[in-house]
Amino acid sequence: MRLSSVYLYEKIKEKYEIQEKGNLSGSDGYLRPFLRCGISKEGKKSEDGFRTGHVYVIQGCDADEWEPVSSKAEDIFWIFCKRKDADREEEEAVVGKGAYIQVALERLEEIAEFMNDMQEIFDAADEWERKIHDLMLEHAGMDRLLQVTSEFLQNPLTVMGLDFTFVAEAGNEYLPHRARLYTDDGLNMEYVNALLQNETYCEMADTHEYVMFPAYISGCRSMNRNLFVDEKATHRLVLTECRVEITSRVICVLDILVEKLEYLLAHEAEEEDPDRDMEQIFVRILSDRTADYMQVSRELSELGWSGNHEYMCLILQITYLNQQNLSTKAICRYIKKKLQDSVSFLYQDEIVAFFNLTRLGMDQEEIAGKLIYFIRDTYLKAGYSRVMEGHMNLRRQYVQAKTALDVGSRKKPYLWIHYFSQVALTYILEQSTRRLPGSMICHEGLLELKKHDEENQTQYMETLRVYLEEHLSATQAARELFIHRSTFLYRLDRIKEFLQSDLDDPEEIFYLELSFRLLEQEEEKE
Repeated sequence: MRLSSVYLYEKIKEKYEIQEKGNLSGSDGYLRPFLRCGISKEGKKSEDGFRTGHVYVIQGCDADEWEPVSSKAEDIFWIFCKRKDADREEEEAVVGKGAYIQVALERLEEIAEFMNDMQEIFDAADEWERKIHDLMLEHAGMDRLLQVTSEFLQNPLTVMGLDFTFVAEAGNEYLPHRARLYTDDGLNMEYVNALLQNETYCEMADTHEYVMFPAYISGCRSMNRNLFVDEKATHRLVLTECRVEITSRVICVLDILVEKLEYLLAHEAEEEDPDRDMEQIFVRILSDRTADYMQVSRELSELGWSGNHEYMCLILQITYLNQQNLSTKAICRYIKKKLQDSVSFLYQDEIVAFFNLTRLGMDQEEIAGKLIYFIRDTYLKAGYSRVMEGHMNLRRQYVQAKTALDVGSRKKPYLWIHYFSQVALTYILEQSTRRLPGSMICHEGLLELKKHDEENQTQYMETLRVYLEEHLSATQAARELFIHRSTFLYRLDRIKEFLQSDLDDPEEIFYLELSFRLLEQEEEKE
């Protein structure tokens, strides 16, 4: 494996005294070292006999003595081993000879130990590269690649989509909570918003360069590199600094990792989505009213979603999606990651998700709890259907979720999550007044009461409403209205005269209660 001059310099200075250095880089690369003892007169005139792309450890000479050769030989990393005069000033360091360092070593035993240490540096890097190569042959996946590299670099690694889709991560157990982009509650929106407002983040959209993000964003610095598929930046590799300092020496390691990750991403894009078959079934359920439900049921059962399982539908409105730079694909992947026995897809400009509660072993409340913070923090609007058993109600559950989202958003726009059970009555009232307004289908006697109140400043409508709410209890109604019981009974007698009813028929009681709702709904529209 080729190691950069910066990588080798930083590994060497952990144990040895570096007296002089020059022209080091994190983007060059050199193979294992050769040892040369001194320099002959002929050697000063020629660079012949040196293998480019290697490290040369020069015994018994300093940078000045070797300049005639080192200034001509290209693509070589020079390491000079000779004790330097203590009184020489740093400004006199030789430049223009390519990458080099001078190490304070004189005795042969010291240089032998130094060469062994150099070989161990290369051995460790080669062992990491071999593991990466073996994992690729085994089709082990990104998580294992990141795990091996995270252990080698001693810092956490994450691969995410540019829309913050989670792909893979390793070593994140060492991260403080604030520095974790993905938490049990969903995306760390404080982290995301800090990134979106950072100028450096916004400027690196299409660059192939490595970019350092400052620590104030999450509490930890990070080195970032875009990953490209078909020459388009689609993902990002993030190395977070929380165990050891990140310097440009890691670039030679990350370059190899980036190559492998881009290969995996390119082939992953070509592979068929394992949930594609199920997604197509559900799209057919929603779009084709003439679909053969018996055939649909057989197909779902073959995929493990049985006819005696319980299901629930969720619809997400994505109106505000662009504010968070999230894509529909990112949301669908997030739902799948949190709840494996689910299927999510884009349908008519909304995200539709179905959950198999039986396979998940959860109820509606538990599933909603898994997604509540993600929905809130990404400014989505959600509508949940009721839980129902079997395949024959799947399309109806979609209608329920759609109704919950539409009606709930109109009635209570300040809420981001709506359940069908909470809007069912409003839905009934709206459906019943689609052709005729509420005033034309409500109890006629109630209209007479309303007219009398308006003309005579009475309170018969309010009295009747409270009486019905108190389940026909005169005592409770009088208390709620703050009037004497005899006054209430007088009003009640007058109300019965207008209605021409003794208010003892359950169906009429229901009709009156419904009529109040219809009139209230009509007033809201005005």
